[in-house]
Amino acid sequence: MLRLVRLAVVGLVAALAGCVVVPERQHALVLDGDGNVAQISLRCDEAHTVLPGHEGSLNPSAIRLASWNVHKEADAGWEPDLGMLAAQADVLLLQEAGISTEFRAVVEKAGLSWLLSGAFEYLGAEYGVLNATRIRPVQACTLRAYEPLLGVPKAMLITEYRLARRDDTLAIANLHAINFTLDIAAYRAQLEAVADALAGHQGPIVIAGDFNAWNTDREEVVRELATRLSLVPAVFENDVRTRFMGHHIFDRIYARGVEFIAAAAWNVTSSDHNPVLVTFRVP
Repeated sequence: MLRLVRLAVVGLVAALAGCVVVPERQHALVLDGDGNVAQISLRCDEAHTVLPGHEGSLNPSAIRLASWNVHKEADAGWEPDLGMLAAQADVLLLQEAGISTEFRAVVEKAGLSWLLSGAFEYLGAEYGVLNATRIRPVQACTLRAYEPLLGVPKAMLITEYRLARRDDTLAIANLHAINFTLDIAAYRAQLEAVADALAGHQGPIVIAGDFNAWNTDREEVVRELATRLSLVPAVFENDVRTRFMGHHIFDRIYARGVEFIAAAAWNVTSSDHNPVLVTFRVP
């Protein structure tokens, strides 16, 4: 808990110093086929947007999905670790991702197209959650929730992808949960908003990211989310995922309508979170 308090103080000082800029309306950054970046509105409380130029489909027999909180790319060695993760993933979900020249070089060299759900701007760079994939999503929408004690938002991103030889789509939610709260209300509201956005989806669903589930009350809210959407967790045999107090796991992957084939986590020093990688099929 002391570490969380220190992080809260650091975040508050940065916000008060004017380093963090929060846009009035949330927007997304999209990499187009020509390598240009466009700013568009994809909010989930608006009509779901069909993205232009989508093509390709995922192989339902084996889909590799990775998730990693990259800690704003602030730690040494993040480039090679991100490059290795990107090379192994069909779908790469990142939290605390910042769009910089160095970041783009790593992700785009791996042949991935990306979409960022923006949370805030810090020292001239846009930060949020980012989905990078080998195909473009059919549609996408963004959410954000504000940290009650800091006033800085956390972003979420929901995307849908075509599946080869199937009529339904795979919905993937990239979650970065709020952290600093005095009670559970704001945390529950954030996860319920994700569930609301996915409630009407008829195909398979994956929810992954940094759940910040660091106490039993938050664990219960996650269980409520899983029950509502009929989700099951990926089970990691050699589980080195980031933990709080040796018990509560931050980085998680839940799914409905898929079968997990493999699940692994890596020990890294290039972030305060260890990346996770799963392979699953859609039966």
